[in-house]
Amino acid sequence: MTAVEMRRPSVYERDLDASAVLRMSEAQATHIGDDENDDRVIMNMGPSHPSTHGVLRLMLEMDGETVLRSKPVVGYLHTGMEKTGEELSYVQGCTNVTRMDYAAPLFSELAFSLTTEALLGVEVPPRATWIRMLLCELNRITSHLLFMATNGMDLGAVSMMIYGWREREEGL
Repeated sequence: MTAVEMRRPSVYERDLDASAVLRMSEAQATHIGDDENDDRVIMNMGPSHPSTHGVLRLMLEMDGETVLRSKPVVGYLHTGMEKTGEELSYVQGCTNVTRMDYAAPLFSELAFSLTTEALLGVEVPPRATWIRMLLCELNRITSHLLFMATNGMDLGAVSMMIYGWREREEGL
């Protein structure tokens, strides 16, 4: 065997696999950097704010300022709303689910109401069904306005954000 073949793999080579995806649990990630020759660190980036268009968390394995691997973690939206909802009445539950998603709150409320009505065996009049449909369509339009406003802001169009929010507020 040559000296190259006998060389022990470095800390980086031992933990890295063929991809750039970080494949380890959070418990395993706590041991990164324990070795004195290991300068790596795991850094969490995000989520920036629940229920906005930035609900992504990235676990980054870094060596200084260089990102070695990344693990995307999605799904940071509800922030304990389900646990909160366990103690609420039917009327309070509608308000709780409405606050889960500010982009399309009426859809969450409609899903909650339809489920509760099915469980209780309640039938709503046809007029209420039509009103719900019209409100959800209006909410869909205002959600598109919100998308255009935030997308414009991300691209640097501040006026798009102002006008998009203004029109959205008129729609609700």
